[in-house]
Amino acid sequence: MTSNPVPPVRLDSRYDWVGPPDKQSKIRPIKLRRVHNETATEKNYRLAREELNDWNSRFWTEHNSLFERRRAEFVADKKKQLSRIEHVSANDMSEFYRGFLNEQYASLAAYNRQWYKRNFSLIWPALKVNLIRFGRLLRR
Repeated sequence: MTSNPVPPVRLDSRYDWVGPPDKQSKIRPIKLRRVHNETATEKNYRLAREELNDWNSRFWTEHNSLFERRRAEFVADKKKQLSRIEHVSANDMSEFYRGFLNEQYASLAAYNRQWYKRNFSLIWPALKVNLIRFGRLLRR
């Protein structure tokens, strides 16, 4: 019995497509729709959203990589200190998590400020794009 190969999925331009979470960043990639008669305003808005998504994914990839590296170091050190243990206790891990978050506080706060700033800057372009799309819908 031969299996038929699955044909590639053709993206429907009416929708944005969301993929499975990235292994490092844990962020779901989004393939934003492109309409065939995309205006310059729509294109600029789409590109700005793609850049925001890329920036967000890069930040969380870097942050999560640092977290995983530090956690692995912490667990290895604890195992060396206590010898013969298989698992680090929940209390020890909670101390690590608290310490890591305290250490990363400034970075996370800067990320939050930038995230809000970037998202708020997209409100006006989003409004313009929605008016264009509404006008397109009315002309049908």
